[in-house]
Amino acid sequence: MSELLTAVRALTRRPGDRVGVAYWATIDPVFTIGPKVHGGSLQMIAVGAARAAFTELAPMAGGLVPVAIASDYLAAPNPGVVDIDVAVRKHGRTVAVLTVDIGQGGRTMVSSTVTLAYAGEGEPSHRAPNGLDGVPVAPPVGGLTVDDAPMRDIVHFGPALDMVLDPESLPAMRGQTGAARIVGWARPKGAEPDLDFAVLVADASPPVVMNLGMFGWAPTVQLTTYLRREPAPGWLRFEASSVQVGPGMFEEDHLVVDSTGAVVAQSRQLALLPK
Repeated sequence: MSELLTAVRALTRRPGDRVGVAYWATIDPVFTIGPKVHGGSLQMIAVGAARAAFTELAPMAGGLVPVAIASDYLAAPNPGVVDIDVAVRKHGRTVAVLTVDIGQGGRTMVSSTVTLAYAGEGEPSHRAPNGLDGVPVAPPVGGLTVDDAPMRDIVHFGPALDMVLDPESLPAMRGQTGAARIVGWARPKGAEPDLDFAVLVADASPPVVMNLGMFGWAPTVQLTTYLRREPAPGWLRFEASSVQVGPGMFEEDHLVVDSTGAVVAQSRQLALLPK
């Protein structure tokens, strides 16, 4: 994993005044959209904190892994140090539920529920066609990267990960409008993806309402991500789409598949329309 991704997921124990485990984490400005921390990066940190805390609090419960995280975004944190408080709400033989609160300045910024379970093994018994079936495994020449203008002024991921957007799915960049759908590719810098990285990718796309001529910050209200399996080496492909925009809010779904075409993560978020 790249140094920046390793650093942002690093946890330091701190004294806690609640039942559970308390940590500090330091979020580099790389993981921001505009001035505020990216929502998918916060979920990635929360999933890692839940896994670490559960390992510490229930060391004999091997085999349970994060399979879902649901987050309510109460406020937008700034890059820098955040407080993390983790508590176990349920510890069963096959399912565990933990709460993870990320705070800053004495205020809870993101409140999440993380579900751990036995993920199972083998291949799916059913797989429906999806919008990424015909998308190349690796990005073609001419894709829009996070280091290209105008994205680099808003999306700061460049030093931590490679991300390429399909220009054909971004008519907004040509001054046109089109479908509320964006396709892209992502991978860590100099490393292979893991499941926690897939959590970040499940919120990696620019707001799809850009293609409808709606520009600006689209704050996430709620985001739920399902973790399906560890990704194979190589690029992750993602598709973001929306079926209803407005009034006031829109939903955005992400599908993330690995280099074999296997589904590794799925997400749905409710966000405010840009003003």
